[in-house]
Amino acid sequence: MKNIQKISFLLMLIFLTAAGCKKDPIMYSKGIESFTLVEKNAAGVVLKEYPGSITNDEILVSLPIEVDVTKLIVDFKTENPRTIVQVGNEVQEPGLTEQDFSHPLAFRIKAEDKSTRTYQVRVEKKTALESFGFYKADNPVLQDDYKGIIRGTKIEIPVPESIDLTKLIARFKTTTGASLKIGATAQQSQVSVNDFSNPIEYLFSDPALQMAEPIKFTASISFIGPKWWIIGESNIIVPTTSDLKMAINPITKYPYLVYYRSGKDEQGNTIATENRKAAVISYTGSTWTYLGASTGISEARAVGTQISFDDEGNPYIGYNDYSDSQQKGTVLKYENNKWAPVGAKYFTPMKLDKFSFAIGENSQPIVAVSTGTAITGYARRAIYVSGFITGQWNNMTPAIANPLIGAVSAFRGLDGKSYLAVLDRNSNLSMYKLVNGVWTAVGPTGFRAADNLAPYTSVIGAASATGEVYIGYQTVVSSQRLNRILKFNKVSAVWEELGSAGNSQGEDEKYALAIDPSGKLYFAFGNNSGLYFRTFNEATNNWNTQRLVVSGKINGFDLQVSSDAIPYIAVSTAGDNKTTVYKYTTTK
Repeated sequence: MKNIQKISFLLMLIFLTAAGCKKDPIMYSKGIESFTLVEKNAAGVVLKEYPGSITNDEILVSLPIEVDVTKLIVDFKTENPRTIVQVGNEVQEPGLTEQDFSHPLAFRIKAEDKSTRTYQVRVEKKTALESFGFYKADNPVLQDDYKGIIRGTKIEIPVPESIDLTKLIARFKTTTGASLKIGATAQQSQVSVNDFSNPIEYLFSDPALQMAEPIKFTASISFIGPKWWIIGESNIIVPTTSDLKMAINPITKYPYLVYYRSGKDEQGNTIATENRKAAVISYTGSTWTYLGASTGISEARAVGTQISFDDEGNPYIGYNDYSDSQQKGTVLKYENNKWAPVGAKYFTPMKLDKFSFAIGENSQPIVAVSTGTAITGYARRAIYVSGFITGQWNNMTPAIANPLIGAVSAFRGLDGKSYLAVLDRNSNLSMYKLVNGVWTAVGPTGFRAADNLAPYTSVIGAASATGEVYIGYQTVVSSQRLNRILKFNKVSAVWEELGSAGNSQGEDEKYALAIDPSGKLYFAFGNNSGLYFRTFNEATNNWNTQRLVVSGKINGFDLQVSSDAIPYIAVSTAGDNKTTVYKYTTTK
């Protein structure tokens, strides 16, 4: 009996072993049973699913015209769950992997025996805007072809910022019978001329579909090359910043900001007027840190705060100091981890109106102001300039034809020289350069642009490493603040305007000019809709297309360029009172 049981057990074991060795009939199958494209919104919520039609090794998915084919989730079911599905070298996960179906894609199914089968997947729209772009054959001003990227009903055309966007001809293709209009005007591919400086809305119609209303496509420009990237945190300063100014450390090449604290403090309490002190914050390469107390380093309220560096990388700040109601100039230097006065505090002999400060030639601090009170030798609103020489502040006011001024800007050019840009009370401009200790006029004084429109309330300046000198200001036409940049022509000895720099609309004094070491010119300005940035094109002798940096109104901003040719913008936005710093580079 025992032998029979042993034999039965052995027979059963042999049967089970044989059964275990039997190959799974679908183990090497490489078929796709179903294939679906899924549309999701930004929050990941499924909007709609579009099943594909599988015929042999081809899969076709029909989509409505408005679907963005560049961002679709792939969902599928294979005959054998143990197969691997790949597009290129990327493994596809059902319901998770996102793909761009602008072009057909090859889905490769790999079985456990390493054999493969490939499905060609393509999407089809019965009616569609199939392509859109700008081509040099249609536009003589172009040096290349620029093809648009169509994402649903949005068209993005990447182009260089040097292109004139105001008169471009688009080349587009639609499915048979469909048409495009801008408003009531029918558009013809390779013929119709339009201004693409702002997004354009196209109306797409297809009579064969009996559409209740046209579908709206929006064509927008994006720019090839450098972009603006946020550095550090997006809200580095809690209170509202006023008189926001920036300088770049010549040693670390990182930006520092000075401002006076206004609005509400970190606890949400309104900052009293007397406590609206100057504060300084610096970038370390990864984070922002305060130099001195975050609650302020000045004794009392500070107005017109400005920051500059000496040649060794030591930061200085200057401001109109309201301590004891002085309203006089004070300069501080940061050294040995603390801020200390440079010479006497409140050293100007009179109260101040407009205030400007810079570290000039040979690391000499210079303060240039318009006087707020009259004293012996100086009328109210006269120019007064003081330089820190041999351990004390000394009067170095230039002798100028009209000493009464509306604005003054002291700056150091990339040529290492000290300059003064002056707007006098007659609304005329002058530029001065410090030569052997004497302020010397750069070209004629008391000048304006060729149209003779009067400058308005402020003036800025810049000088290149080769001594090319620029002056900037605003004029008002029909309540619009038009930004103007003039360059001194050394050959003709006259000041000449450089193109049209931009319209600040109703915004006063929100404009800035900077130069990189190669002499490339940068300009930024704020208006009612945002903060814009432009570069100058030497070939066209005009400014390239303006680029939006920040949308919406701003409280204030500054533009500076580092010695390694990286432009930076610091901006306080009006909507949320946040302060953010951006750099202009090709990669983050």
